[in-house]
Amino acid sequence: MSHRLPPLNGLRAFEAAGRHLSFKSAATELSVTPGAVSQQVKHLEQALGVPLFQRLHRSLILTAQGEALLPEVGEAFKRLSEASDTVAKALKTKPLRLGISPALSDEPDRLLARLAGTKRPPDYVRVVATDDVADLLAGRLDALLRPGPGPYPGLHAEVLALAPGFGAHKKASLVVWPGLARCREFTRTRALLAKDRGGT
Repeated sequence: MSHRLPPLNGLRAFEAAGRHLSFKSAATELSVTPGAVSQQVKHLEQALGVPLFQRLHRSLILTAQGEALLPEVGEAFKRLSEASDTVAKALKTKPLRLGISPALSDEPDRLLARLAGTKRPPDYVRVVATDDVADLLAGRLDALLRPGPGPYPGLHAEVLALAPGFGAHKKASLVVWPGLARCREFTRTRALLAKDRGGT
């Protein structure tokens, strides 16, 4: 069953800005610029056809529509986070399904084996070549390594300084469901990919 959804980036920006009543504070939380937050909220308002904030000189005030929407959006993100935690518990000893952008490596299996110093990739990670965030959102992947800083609303993302072997790329975004960011398979895979490998 398909659902018509407003822009997810806009919802994430609105939820953070609504909690802080500040585009600047929301931008700090989301690791983007205040201008990006403002633009994403504006696109959301256009999609919904209603204003969500009154923009004053140095502050924001939620409109009646914004006050009605904010707790609903916050609860939706909370449920997403809880669902991610459930998935993380189910993962446990299963391999992490990692997508690596073909722009970073056209032979991701061989690359991971080389980084691990083994003939095959470690048994805690299963790698496929893909750059599609939709694979992650659809549950076909647990994590995705791809160029570009995002944003990735509703997901945990961090920019990694990459270990040698990724060609001209020195950095990439490692994107994962929030609940999986704490699982052992993910932390081991992250350590394998990162330039500063801390002796792992």
